[in-house]
Amino acid sequence: MALVTGSAAGMGRAYAHHLAKLGADIVIADINLESGKGWGEVEESVEAEIRAIGRSAVSVQGDLSTRDAAKAAVGAAIDSFGRLDILVNNAGGAITPPERSTLTQSPDEDTKKLMDANFYSTFYMCQEAAPVITKPGGSIINIATFGLFGSKNGSYAIYVAAKAAVVSMTESLAVELGPDGVRVNAVAPGLIRTGRVIATAKARGIGTGDQDEKVPLRRLGTPDDMVGAIEFFATDLSRYVTGELLSVDGGAHRVSAI
Repeated sequence: MALVTGSAAGMGRAYAHHLAKLGADIVIADINLESGKGWGEVEESVEAEIRAIGRSAVSVQGDLSTRDAAKAAVGAAIDSFGRLDILVNNAGGAITPPERSTLTQSPDEDTKKLMDANFYSTFYMCQEAAPVITKPGGSIINIATFGLFGSKNGSYAIYVAAKAAVVSMTESLAVELGPDGVRVNAVAPGLIRTGRVIATAKARGIGTGDQDEKVPLRRLGTPDDMVGAIEFFATDLSRYVTGELLSVDGGAHRVSAI
């Protein structure tokens, strides 16, 4: 079974769907289980969608940047399914105003919000999952996004720093859990056209048409572009791979396209 954080919408929803189609039961964990409706992606709920695929699903709402919420999410997996095989730490995002996101301009409240959402949510989930994840054979997949590079003008600095910390944490945890047969890897998406990105593109200056031409593959990604990487790390396709970061961004990190 799989626990996917930030899975009420966007990429997390796509990961949950794909893992369910591969045969996994799903725990949907999100700070707002209604977010998919708000972005026009979901009619009822992701839980209902997973059940329609033919798999079991439970939903847990909470702020995963707190230990109590992370503990509750992992507890839901064990209580509902008796096991935890796959953890996808997808929760997070560049959720503060971009116009004040350079390193020298980031106010304390933005810095804390970004570190909480992007680093501490992953940190607490990893700590809570490590004792109970299936051994051997468990897989932890951390979503690092722009952990390897920043923007051309220095914006999104704290977001980038938080994701870089996730990459480093992934490497350390892979070494720690390797003897137990648990693999820990990371995926770095580029800019993906989720419902939220589409809805806020103009206001935030992201996901715009001119950015497509800056990506080597000449388009921004979609949530469906991401699921193959999750399948690779979640299954025996990557049975001898751990501590790695896979960029899935159309080659954008090679040219600093964002």
